[in-house]
Parts: sequence; structure tokens; C-alpha cells
Amino acid sequence: MSTNTKTIAPAAKKAGAKTTRVKKPAASAPAKKRVSKPRVPSQKQLLARQERREQREAERADRSAKRVLQKELEKKARLIAREERKKQREAAKLAERLARKEAKAALKLARKAGRPGVPTIKKDMEIDHAELLKPWTERPLTGRDVDTLCKRFELNASEFASALGLQNRFAFAKLLRSSKVIPFDVEMLCRLYDESPSPAPWRKYEADEVFKAMYGSLIDHVCKHGVNEDRDYIEMQYSKRFTSALDRSSSTAYRWMEKTEGSGARLVIDLLLRKIMSMPNPREALERLSTVVHRVRGGDFETRGPAPVPGAPRSKRGRASGRSAARRGSAMPLPIRPLTL
Repeated sequence: MSTNTKTIAPAAKKAGAKTTRVKKPAASAPAKKRVSKPRVPSQKQLLARQERREQREAERADRSAKRVLQKELEKKARLIAREERKKQREAAKLAERLARKEAKAALKLARKAGRPGVPTIKKDMEIDHAELLKPWTERPLTGRDVDTLCKRFELNASEFASALGLQNRFAFAKLLRSSKVIPFDVEMLCRLYDESPSPAPWRKYEADEVFKAMYGSLIDHVCKHGVNEDRDYIEMQYSKRFTSALDRSSSTAYRWMEKTEGSGARLVIDLLLRKIMSMPNPREALERLSTVVHRVRGGDFETRGPAPVPGAPRSKRGRASGRSAARRGSAMPLPIRPLTL
């Protein structure tokens, strides 16, 4: 192998060929590890970094505050809307209540208009000053007139309130300073005191007892001299006249006569009946005073509660009268056998 190399080399030189020397790679030295030194931020960088951090925190706090404020505004808007809906519902209920009240009052006036003789001037109505100058026989009595009676009898407000059966002393003292029309029964009692200035007796009378004492003889007379007169019908007509004299309805007469539960009369009526029964002729005194009070209030007692006339045609309206006959134990029209279980 070596001889061939040697012989070929001179020949190649002679031919003028260029030869390249292959250099052997030098053995590489082991690489040195580079140790990175920690970079220490400058004071300016630290301040900038701190400012950016504070700015981010401020922006975060601002967004949080905006969210809280937005929630508060939404909550407040919901509360306002809820209150508005509540007010609208209350206004609607009030309007409906007032409409029902007005409709009821209109229906009541229409019913009263259908009942002739009922007074048109009611309690708590204001009277003009010119009307107050008229005598008592031409106008209804007011609170100032009650004050006049109180001073005439030399009584204080509490004593005269007890004499009239009015238990609310504050309302009575307020009434004395007003020109409002007093209730019908209170005016009856005041006019009775003015005619006979003495207190009502202690003797208590029930309404049915007063009715029998006043109209019992008249009922017997009509039934005795009338032709085929129904006693129940006559009693009903006179009871209507009796309650009309006290400005009460016929249903009140039924409660008073039947003595149902809670049918007791007011204290004013109780005192009025006591005072009426102390008069020489109670029925004439009651009807005379009621006629005056009806007239000054725009009503008519004889039209509202007319006395029954024997033989006059009867009205077919209303329920058939049979309560008194049932109370007297009359036989039932149909035989009913008891049911055995």
C-alpha cells in the first residue's frame, strides 16, 4: 500500500495536478458554561411598575364601584317601579271603592225617592246662616241650637250629652260648635225637652211595649168595626207608622217586635220612649213631634206612615203577613209527617 502511494504521487506531480491536503479536525475544547447574572431593576422601573399596578387596582376598583352603583340604581329603579305599581293599584281600588259608594248612595237616594214622605235633609248637612235666623218651627235643629238648649237648662256639655244619650263627649262638644243638622231622633228628643223641660224617667220601656200602649186600642177598634180585616195586616201598618215616626224602617219594626238578637234600640231611642211615655198622651205627642220634624226636613209623616183605613184596598207588594199567626201557634197549611231515620 505504501509503495503504490509513493509511485503515484511523483506521477501526479509530473502531470501537474493539484493536490488538496485534508486537514484533520482539531479536537474541540469543551464549551464554557455561561452564568447569567440577575438583572436588578432600576428605581425608575420599580416606580413605573408600581404605578402600573396601582393603575390596574384603581381601574379594578372603579369597575367594581360602577357595578355596585349599577346594581343599586337597578334595585332603586325596581323599588320605584314597585311603589308606582302599588300606588296605581291603591288608586284603582280607591276609585273602585268610591264608585261603588257613589252607586250605593245613588241607589239609596233612588230607593228613598221611591218612598214618599221620607225627609230629604239628613244629618251632618250644613245650613246657611240665613236659614239659622229662622224660628225652630221652620227649620231643622243644628249643633248650635243644642248648645242653646244646654245653656237654657243650665247644664254643662257632659250632663246634656247624657240627657240626649250621646256617649261620645268629644264628638258632642264638637257638635255644639257646628251648624250641622243633628240626627232625627236627637232632634225629636231636643224638641221634647224644649216642650217639657224635665229629664226622662228611670222607667225603661221596650219598643213593643210602647207600640202596644200607643196603638193597641186602635188595632182592636179597626179589627172590631172593620169588615173582614186581617189583624196581622193592621198591626203591620201601624208598626210602620210607629217606626216612621222615629225615622226607622219597617225592618226595624220587625226586629223590635220580634226581639231578635241584637235588636235593642239605641240609647237615644230608649230615652225618647221614656220621655214620650211620661207625656199625658204619648201617641199624640209622638205623632205631633214627628210631623214637625218631617216637615222642616222636607218630608211628610202622614205620607210616609199613613194610618190604615178600614175597607181600603190593600197593596199586593211585599211579603204576605203571617208572622203573628205563626207566633200564635196556628196550624200549618200542609200536613207534614216527621221523618224517621
